[in-house]
Amino acid sequence: MGKFGLTIDGKHTTEYGLKMLSMYIPQPAVKTNLISVPGASGSIDLSEVTGQRCYENRSGLKFEFVLMEPSYDRWAKAMTEIAMQIHGRKVKVIPDNDLGFYYMCRLGVDGKKSNNIAASITLSGTAEPFKYDLTASDDDWLWDPFNFETGIIRELAGITVSNGKSVTVTGGGMPTVPEFVVTESASLAVITYNGKSHNMLLPGTYRFPAIKIGADDVTLQFTGSGKLSIRYRGAYL
Repeated sequence: MGKFGLTIDGKHTTEYGLKMLSMYIPQPAVKTNLISVPGASGSIDLSEVTGQRCYENRSGLKFEFVLMEPSYDRWAKAMTEIAMQIHGRKVKVIPDNDLGFYYMCRLGVDGKKSNNIAASITLSGTAEPFKYDLTASDDDWLWDPFNFETGIIRELAGITVSNGKSVTVTGGGMPTVPEFVVTESASLAVITYNGKSHNMLLPGTYRFPAIKIGADDVTLQFTGSGKLSIRYRGAYL
């Protein structure tokens, strides 16, 4: 795979002297809720009773590398350096083949050294169920990792509301509750789909579980006046 690898908490695996051999990121298992019915065959499946699927963490992640300078001294030094930075920690992982997204992982470090010409290092562990957009809707846009075929641009920082305003948020992925970061407010409120008003009368960060953004675009109607940012980050399988 040449220089293909991972960026882990801002540092690429080639900076440790590693060359990737293989990568395995499994899909998360679905959380199920099955109710057995006495005296009847089968069971009642309530896994999607809330209207959406829920998932376990991804388990069994595995990234295998060889050390490009495999002397015993270099291998021992690399093992110590990588373990100190990664082993047992929760880290942000960006694969080179999926630069617009990141995974939140907890990884362990292991290695094998059997002779002067071969040295391997393996990262393995778990990850949160979803991968996330690298750039949130209120972040400065990053053009280098942007995919012009599949990427979505959302620019929702510093929105000025003057006597009401409609704002459309481009959807993508699993249902996620956005955050409303209010910096100025004069009776500012957001109206949900069912007409319910949620007040944001003071500067601060607000989350309303009734408002979720998923695969479809969502138009939010604001009343009053003020200034805010909508912080939304798509989550995907």
